[in-house]
Amino acid sequence: MNSLDNQETTTNTAENIKFDIEKFIFENDSEIEKIMEAVIYVEGNIAISRLKSIFQCESEDISKYVENINKKYRESDSAIEILEMGDSVLMTVSPSVFGILSTIYDKKRKKKISKAMLQTLSVIAYKQPVTKAEIDDIRQSDSSYHLRSLMEDGLIDWKGRKNVLDRRQTYGTTDKFLIHFGISNIEELPKLRELKDLEFNKND
Repeated sequence: MNSLDNQETTTNTAENIKFDIEKFIFENDSEIEKIMEAVIYVEGNIAISRLKSIFQCESEDISKYVENINKKYRESDSAIEILEMGDSVLMTVSPSVFGILSTIYDKKRKKKISKAMLQTLSVIAYKQPVTKAEIDDIRQSDSSYHLRSLMEDGLIDWKGRKNVLDRRQTYGTTDKFLIHFGISNIEELPKLRELKDLEFNKND
């Protein structure tokens, strides 16, 4: 057998192995859920698009599998749950154990979010991706301290440059922001017209 035949045999073998693995995974939902749970555990926070690619399914299927996994967690009174947060899936702990975890790990009391910091966060949530200059212009006040604090708290993160000509960095909210406010995606934020208190205190 020449080298070309060897190469062709190796390629066919690799393809067959890949097919056998995929066929095994996709034989039943329980097997899919088991592998998906393991993948989410390993990655911690994984994009739904990546899960769709791995398991060759749609977003609706991902939601169904995640719900079935969570159902098993609830039935066993597990401290773990999986959340769909925006465009990703996150493995986290159940709210039922937040209190004891806070006692174990928090070395200091959580700082309160000031009115000025909440205003800054609101601008970012509704206008993202948004630059510091745009935030300052809306608030009519410098937001450097508040941006730094919100970044440290993990509620916001950098979202890339504005565009080719305007290279200023932009800010946007994170998955932690969604968890903190109990929503699964940014579209669940109340509409601006529904908010009662949007007056910015320029002295803050």
